Amino acid sequence: MNAISRSCLAVAAGVVVSFGGGLLQAQTTAGTGPSLPLPTLEAPDLAKGPNAAAHMLFQKTILHVNVANVDVRFGKATQAQLAQLIHGQGFSPALEAQLAPIVIGADRAVVQMQFLRDIPLNRWIGVVRDNLEQARSAGLISREIEQLVGGRLPQLFSALEKRGYEKGDRIVYSVTAEGLRTAVFSAGGQALVDIQDRDPRVRKVVLASYFAPKSDFREPLLKSLVEASH
Repeated sequence: MNAISRSCLAVAAGVVVSFGGGLLQAQTTAGTGPSLPLPTLEAPDLAKGPNAAAHMLFQKTILHVNVANVDVRFGKATQAQLAQLIHGQGFSPALEAQLAPIVIGADRAVVQMQFLRDIPLNRWIGVVRDNLEQARSAGLISREIEQLVGGRLPQLFSALEKRGYEKGDRIVYSVTAEGLRTAVFSAGGQALVDIQDRDPRVRKVVLASYFAPKSDFREPLLKSLVEASH
């Protein structure tokens, strides 16, 4: 797919997808408007300083294989809420339970996963669907949204079907009150996928999936958020 040199257009499952010059661009047909903010951890409207960002190394636990670095940065309003709640406390299960709803409900955040090894697309899709199931089981998203988002992943990321994710690639999610923009960049900075979705239900999926109670990401990220403030 990334070798396609001419443009084409397809409409399916409520998604408009175009391919041109090696870049897959998609926009859901639910709502229109100006472009959503480009996914970057350096966006000027994101907060800086204590309680603004979280980081973790994602590993396959049994073999201790490094899979990806995960970084999350929140908007200024969420940073203020987090700072007020943390206020010098050390990390604990009780504090984790209080922090999680705040970050899940954030109206501005950027999440970045940078791969430390090659990952086939179908394996990544399987992990995302597992995370969606955890979010749905926790009551954070509906079954309808779980099926909608999980079902269209192969189409939205079809540019990576043969290539997969390569070491150094980044997938970055930009969450705003207006919607969700997702981009995939190669290690060299080339944009491979660019997706915009203004469905208000979909914009909540990313943070719900990362911070659901049984997620592999929740405790390490929230612990990092707290410990970085001390």
